[in-house]
Amino acid sequence: MQTTMLDAVSEVLAVAFLVYDRNDELIYASRLISSYFPVPPQFLTPGTRLRDYLGALYDAGWRGAAMGGKDQALQSREEWIAEHISAHWRERSEVQQRDGQNRWMRLTKRRLPSGYGICLIADITEQKKREEQWRADMERVQLTEEILDDLPQAVFVQDRNLGVVAVNKAFCAIMEIPSENVLGGTLASAFADEIASQLTDVTRHVLETGTPSATAVDLKGVSARGTRAVLRSQRVGKPGRYFIVTSFADAAQATSEVVAAACAVSTEAKSLPQQMGGRPVPTSAVHVGRKALLVTSDTEFEAKSLRTLQRLGLDACCVHDAAEQEAFLSVARSVGVVVDLIVVDIEMDVNCLEVAESYGVGTITLDGFQLDTELAFLVMEKLSGLEPSPHTEDWEISTGDGQAPASSEAATQLVLVAEDNDINQIVFSQILEGLGYAYRIAADGEEAVRLCAELRPDIVLMDVTLPRINGFEACRRIRAAERGSSRVTPVIGVLVQAFERDREECFAAGMNDVILKPLSPDAIEAVIARVAPELKDAFVG
Repeated sequence: MQTTMLDAVSEVLAVAFLVYDRNDELIYASRLISSYFPVPPQFLTPGTRLRDYLGALYDAGWRGAAMGGKDQALQSREEWIAEHISAHWRERSEVQQRDGQNRWMRLTKRRLPSGYGICLIADITEQKKREEQWRADMERVQLTEEILDDLPQAVFVQDRNLGVVAVNKAFCAIMEIPSENVLGGTLASAFADEIASQLTDVTRHVLETGTPSATAVDLKGVSARGTRAVLRSQRVGKPGRYFIVTSFADAAQATSEVVAAACAVSTEAKSLPQQMGGRPVPTSAVHVGRKALLVTSDTEFEAKSLRTLQRLGLDACCVHDAAEQEAFLSVARSVGVVVDLIVVDIEMDVNCLEVAESYGVGTITLDGFQLDTELAFLVMEKLSGLEPSPHTEDWEISTGDGQAPASSEAATQLVLVAEDNDINQIVFSQILEGLGYAYRIAADGEEAVRLCAELRPDIVLMDVTLPRINGFEACRRIRAAERGSSRVTPVIGVLVQAFERDREECFAAGMNDVILKPLSPDAIEAVIARVAPELKDAFVG
């Protein structure tokens, strides 16, 4: 009964043990002893002398040390046995040792006042591995801290719970805060609430997607002189053990004109209302005449991107796949128009990047989250090294007296295009020339109304988002001017998105039909055939 109970205790505690009396004879050996010591079973039976048990252990090739640090190879069998018996007679003894299978065990020996001795054997392999890993981690942490402290730029590191786990000396100097006030806390312990919230959103996004981020922030008020900086974040580590490393731009870059302008424009892009209210964008941040192409099939991504690009002073338009992108760039090259930058939605096919590379145009890839935080800065950074744009004035596609050439049969068939975007003007001109129509382009709504009265075109293609007055108002003025006469000029509304409210507003303004961007020859030909069949018939005739 006692043996059964002792075996159960041994197995529950996962500890093997020997019990021997004052005459050094075994009175109990748990079943787990055989998993540690390779001795024949007869040497574990009650009554076996401790000397015989140790001799069998030695003969079996086990050379566990009684005392750490001694050379066991120089000991004879008798010396080895005598030293181990001596260890068993100590009041307290504990040693950790490794066997031939690279397994670590702890032997704890006690000699009780009654003379009975107990030896407990526990497997501590996993514990030793954890200790070794902990030491290795500590060495890496120490090395990492030394490396970080030697970096000239400020750096902070966050774990997957968004807690700050490391900062370097440069960070503490810039933020004027001791490291102990930051470590273990959140970004709120180092940054103002608004900036901490912004950076936390960025960190969470980088953590979830693995997409590196560059965020411009204004640190004014942290120090007496104030600082504007660009913070670059990236994810490192393995799944389940990710860290986010964020570094500040170096001092020269952080104070450069490009970064300062990018910071201002990034703030503007998030805070300005639809009509560019609030403080103006710095002139150094405006790239008037630069041309950007957006590649996305997401309408929200398109709207946000175009709004930011236009605020930066760029002429921008959108295509929706690699085929449209290829066709667009081909047309632009054929007429000598340089596209300076292509912004690609990260959800698009990789072919979009390959097309851009084949035409030698620089690209920016972003996802929807990064539009608010990074697009303005990345555009500024990308375009900062380019030569000044040769297009410093308003530009429209026209030749001679402003009327595009066409075949003699169709020379009297004039199409008026109301479009303010340079690149979309290229598309319109190439399509209409290909179809054989003469055309004229108006760059704003008021010019469209004036040219419609002067030229009396056969049809008007009216973009609804025009400067000065929009396409809806321009159409209403055209209709008002025609009131009382027999003339009714067909007007086609050109929309970016197929929202029903926009369609309804087009028809309410007096338009005859609508067409959606991106434009194609087939779509334009079809809408002309619908609203002005006589124009189509005259051309065919």
